[in-house]
Amino acid sequence: MKNKNNSKGMSKTVFVTAIICVLIVGLVSGIAAGYFLNQNEKEEKSSEQVSSYSKDFDALKYIEIGDYKNITVNVGVSEDDIKSEIDSMLEDNTKYEKKQGKVKDGDKVYAKYAGSIKGKKIDVTCGEDYIDVGLGDWLEDFEKALLGAKTGKKVKFTCKVPKGTYDDERVDGHNVDFEITVDYICGKKIVPKFNNKFVNQISSGKYKTVSEYKKYIKEKLLKENKNDRGDYAWSDVMEVCNVIKYPSDMMALAEKENLQGYYDMAEIYGYSIDEVLKQYGYNNLEDFKKYDLKELAKDTVKENLAAMAIAKLENIKYSDEDYKSVLDEEYEYNSEKYATKSDYEKENKEAIINETTLNVVKKWLADNLKYDYSKV
Repeated sequence: MKNKNNSKGMSKTVFVTAIICVLIVGLVSGIAAGYFLNQNEKEEKSSEQVSSYSKDFDALKYIEIGDYKNITVNVGVSEDDIKSEIDSMLEDNTKYEKKQGKVKDGDKVYAKYAGSIKGKKIDVTCGEDYIDVGLGDWLEDFEKALLGAKTGKKVKFTCKVPKGTYDDERVDGHNVDFEITVDYICGKKIVPKFNNKFVNQISSGKYKTVSEYKKYIKEKLLKENKNDRGDYAWSDVMEVCNVIKYPSDMMALAEKENLQGYYDMAEIYGYSIDEVLKQYGYNNLEDFKKYDLKELAKDTVKENLAAMAIAKLENIKYSDEDYKSVLDEEYEYNSEKYATKSDYEKENKEAIINETTLNVVKKWLADNLKYDYSKV
């Protein structure tokens, strides 16, 4: 039973990515949630006279947009990119020396498991996988049940599954009866050699040589980069934009949403907020607020101001279909918190608009900037 949004051992460099997965709407794509909300509900959050929640709000007064039209975005594939792909593939095909005995803390094991409720097996709780005992990638009670287990012997236990673990109402929030059998304890790593034999094997004979397979990898990565060129462009555009002033109401909301992401994770996994933040390298909540919260909020506000400003400069509009696509996706992620899709839309309409705006701005960048597809 692996944690759906595992954060254990995660460094601060992937902080924003993890939070995006947890937030209701997403920080970089629509943190100006409630952007056109009733000002009377929010005015106490802003000491400025300029209403950042008004339809007349002009982002260009708050951010300088650089010469983004003359940016050449490099989306080529380098030898390092190819090597990383190969390394990942070798890791996926790595095997281990199979050892027998009792499982202890820190062991990597290969186990088969099945969960049931009132005697009925639940498919989403069944499977087989490598488990790093004590690392925290799996639910705590699940890993604890493996301690002292003997290889080949079945272990039975009951585990309370926190809400949000599976996004499955049959399981989340319920007690699940598990049976686990540890096939073996992993010993020495056996990493395959990247040679013609390996290439032929993993491609089922489609590719005969290493050079053929490297060519295939390069073409695959290049295709992915082309499809994601709007995201690459957005990253480069951010480099030429400078915030003149951060609207205080937008900053307050950005800080609130950053914090809410951590509180959501704490609720999902049954941890305190300080316990969650320690997984990201912070001592406690005050430590996070002191060192990173404001800077993260600034990054978020900058991206939203830039998206709004470019949309205005280029007269970029989104269609009803664009809006509906974002609404459907966001409601699916948050459906448990709202009675109907209409309720979700009513409360989050402005956030949906902002996310949709960012999406169409990225699409415009993908279609209108210059791209270099040559080798980096």
